[in-house]
Amino acid sequence: MPAIRSLLPLLLTSFTLLSSCSGENTATTVAMDNATETSDVASIIAAAARNAAESTYQDLEGRGFELSDFAGKKVFVNYWATWCAPCIREIPALNNAAAALESENFVFLLASDEKLETITNFLTERQFSGNFVKLNGYFGAHGIVAVPSSLLYDEQGNLVQTWAGAFEWDTPEMLAEIRSAVAAPAP
Repeated sequence: MPAIRSLLPLLLTSFTLLSSCSGENTATTVAMDNATETSDVASIIAAAARNAAESTYQDLEGRGFELSDFAGKKVFVNYWATWCAPCIREIPALNNAAAALESENFVFLLASDEKLETITNFLTERQFSGNFVKLNGYFGAHGIVAVPSSLLYDEQGNLVQTWAGAFEWDTPEMLAEIRSAVAAPAP
C-alpha cells in the first residue's frame, strides 16, 4: 500500500497531462518560422553560455539558458509534447503569432520535456521551424500540469497570463489578448 501512495502524485500528473490533450481551452489571467527571430534567440542563448545540466532550458544544440536571459523582452513560452495532437495542431499558429508579434519585442519559445533527440527527430520529420527548446526535468517539476500550456512574461520577467489548452494563436482576437496581457499593469 505505501508503494501505491508514493505513485499517486505521478499518476495524477500523468492523468492531468493526458486529459488536457483533449483540445479543450481555458485561459487564466495572472495580472515561428521567422529566421530573424530564431537568429536573435540563438544569439541570446549563445551569449548566456550556461551549463545545460544546471539550466532550466536548453536549445536544440544543448546550450543551457534561463528565461531571465531574455530580460527586456516579452517572453511567450508554449509547453508541448510530440505525442500531443492538440500541441502539434497549434504549432503553425504559434509560429504565425511569433512572426506577427516579433516587431513588438515578443519572443516565442516552444518547450518540450522530451529528449533532445526525440524533439529534433520530430521537427525534422514534420518540417517545423521556430524557437523549439528543451525543458530540463519533467513538466510537473516545473508546475506545468497540462499540455499544451502557455505562459506569458512581461519585459521585467513577471508572469502576466497563462493559458491551458490549444488555441488559434494567430487570430486577431488571440493576438489582441496577448498584447493586452502585457499592456496591463502587473499585479
